[in-house]
This record gives sequence, C-alpha cells and structure tokens, in this order.
Amino acid sequence: MKPQTAVLASLFLVAVLGASGFLMVPTCACGEELALTQQGPSRGAIGVPRDPEQEKQSYKSLDAAKFYFYKRKPTKGDKGSLERLNKAVLDRLQEIMDLNPNFARIDEVYFLTGEVHQRGGDTEKAVEFWTKAVKEGSDEKIKAEAQKRLDEVQNQKKKG
Repeated sequence: MKPQTAVLASLFLVAVLGASGFLMVPTCACGEELALTQQGPSRGAIGVPRDPEQEKQSYKSLDAAKFYFYKRKPTKGDKGSLERLNKAVLDRLQEIMDLNPNFARIDEVYFLTGEVHQRGGDTEKAVEFWTKAVKEGSDEKIKAEAQKRLDEVQNQKKKG
C-alpha cells in the first residue's frame, strides 16, 4: 500500500467512525466535555488545570510577600514593627493557600511561611510548613533548603 493510500484510508476510517458516533468526546457527569490531551511522562503528571488569572494573582501575592520578608526591615525602636511586618507577609501567603491550593509555586509559599514563623519565634509552626514544602514540593532547591532548616531544628533539639 502506498503512503498516500494509507493516509487516505486512515482519514476515511476516522470519518466513518466519527459519523457513526463511535469516536465521541468524553464528558464528565456535569455534561461538560473533557479535554483530550497527550498524557505520559513527557508531558508531566496529569492534574487539575490551573486558572491562569488565579495563578497570575498568586504570583503577585507571592512577590509582595517576598518583598516584605526580604527587603523591608522592622522600624528600630518600635516593638510591634516586626509583628506587623510578619503579619503582612503571612496574610499574603495565607491568601494564596486559601484561594489557590494548586498554585504552581505552593512549595515556595510553604517554605516562606515557615521562615516567617521561625522569625516570629514559633518554631513548631515553622517545622510544620517546612515539612509541607519537603513533602509536597516539586522544586528541588526549595525542598533541599527546607530539609536543611528541618535538620537545623532537629540538631538544636538534640543539643538543648
């Protein structure tokens, strides 16, 4: 069979099967059509599609939280300044966790939340979020940094 004939035969087969209803787009229980996309290792894990607008807002909130955590310094002489600064960062991070739990950078959100709690003196909460970053994270650099923090806390408990 010539290549052109094989292609035409394939197209004819698809047309016949499609017209007979054999090739139908799968739908979910709500009646919406499911997306047919390539699956497998080359495309990564199959997951819930992310809302682009929500992702954009989450990135903005994460950038703002990182700015307040790394760039802003507490006012000298003001005892409540550090607490207010930490609260501002935690509010941004909590907003991301509440509104977009499937955020692409959720591991970074967990790590930074742990850092804020550590800076505020709540080591137990910090350990909780660093553990989440290690378990649920996909970025190896962040996972390694969170594991390093967990090891430091573990060593301090052994010494103390």
